[in-house]
Amino acid sequence: MNDAELEGFRPDRYFARSWALLTRDPGWIKPVLVMVAAALVPVVGVLGILGYAAEWARLTAWGVVSSPKQRGVQVGACIASGWRVFVVMLVWGIANALVSAVLGAVPLLGPLLAFVWVICSMFVGLMIMVAALRATIYQKIVAGLRVPTIWQMVKSDVAGLMRIFGMQVAGFAILWVASVVVMLVATIALLPKVVYYADYIAEFDAIMSDGTRMALAFEILGGVLSTLGPALLLLFVLTGIFSVVMLLLSYTAVALWMRQFNVAAWGREEDPLPGTAPLPGPAPTYAQPTPAPQPTPEEASPVVPEEGADQDQPIEKDAE
Repeated sequence: MNDAELEGFRPDRYFARSWALLTRDPGWIKPVLVMVAAALVPVVGVLGILGYAAEWARLTAWGVVSSPKQRGVQVGACIASGWRVFVVMLVWGIANALVSAVLGAVPLLGPLLAFVWVICSMFVGLMIMVAALRATIYQKIVAGLRVPTIWQMVKSDVAGLMRIFGMQVAGFAILWVASVVVMLVATIALLPKVVYYADYIAEFDAIMSDGTRMALAFEILGGVLSTLGPALLLLFVLTGIFSVVMLLLSYTAVALWMRQFNVAAWGREEDPLPGTAPLPGPAPTYAQPTPAPQPTPEEASPVVPEEGADQDQPIEKDAE
């Protein structure tokens, strides 16, 4: 894809456009690997990953054609954005759990209603991503809790979100198949050892002492780990890389979907949307968002890229 195909809004090709943005610059795998390593850091690492994905998606929602930043990443700003995303996800998650509990308590139909809601909750996850991205655009947690506005956005283009949902399902189906293949190969490699030790125990168990049995148990454990260990390590690395890539692609796809609401025209976070979703047809193209005058604390508008700033970099968070 060229840059012209990555500009503006179009109601399809969310995966292709997200992937093109992710891999637009050489060395794109480097920040992915850094985020996989950051996931090993409790709490702060996960917040940083969420914030990094949300900050890049914020630029994409504004209409900026850029790939993830590779140098000079402001870790503190990413953690702050990740905290906002986490709080929004937590509030929505609690509300989702309460709805499930209430439906499950309905006499007779409770289990069926709870099961139906579990299926619906898969789509609710996309609504939560929309809410988290809206909170990131405004740099305010409360912006992600405006249920009427978020619902207005979602219901105006459910088909677009379902395309993104299909992308996620297909992606994790590929991960599941790859995991099964890796574990199947490792199990086949382990099978001869299992047969050997099973035959050995059946033959000599009656004459083995307790010490011999313990030594044999440790030998079996070492054999299993030596065979399955590399496979488990490979599976861990592949799962980490795939999960980070899917996180980046999913948030960017939601940002591309959100372009149809003309983020540049948004006012204060409590204001209604300036327009509704366009009808299917030729994709409209929005102009590069221009810098807005600095708002007062009472009239905080979505944070916009500053004039002359490096648009490949996440925008620094305004003082809240």
